[in-house]
Amino acid sequence: MIFTNLEDKLQNNSLSKKIITCIEFARNNNILDFANGSYFIPETDIKMNVMSYNTKSEEDGFWGSHIKYIDVQVMLSGNEYISINNIYELESEGYKESDDFCAYKGNELTRILFRKNDVLVFYPEDAHKTSLKVGESELVKKIKSNPKYNELV
Repeated sequence: MIFTNLEDKLQNNSLSKKIITCIEFARNNNILDFANGSYFIPETDIKMNVMSYNTKSEEDGFWGSHIKYIDVQVMLSGNEYISINNIYELESEGYKESDDFCAYKGNELTRILFRKNDVLVFYPEDAHKTSLKVGESELVKKIKSNPKYNELV
C-alpha cells in the first residue's frame, strides 16, 4: 500500500508510470465536475470510476481486494476511514473473477483517515474496507482508477 497526496510530487514521481498517470489526471482535471460513472483516462487503458456516497458504519462495511488490478483511490471531497489488513491475516470468502473482487472477513490491522487530495494505492495483498464514517455520516466524492497489476512497469 502507498499513502500519498496529490501535491506530494517527490513521492508521486517515484511511482510507476501508470500510477503517476492516475494521480496526474486527478491533479490536473476538475473531476469534481464529472458525473458519477466510469471513464477511461484519455490515451490509456486505465478505467476511472467517479463515485459519490454517504459514509457508513463499521458494521455495514466489507473487506475486499483485487487480484488483476491495483486500486488507486483519490479523495475529492469529504472524509472517510479506511480499514486495512493484509489478505493473509483475513479469512477469504471467495473471488468473483468478473469483478476482480476478493471478499474477506476479519479484523483491521490499522485504519487511515482519508481526506481531500489524499491518494491510496492498494496492491493485491492489501485488503481494505472503505467508506467508513468519521463521526457522523457524510457525503464523499472520490475516484478509483484500476491499472492492471502486471503492467505497472
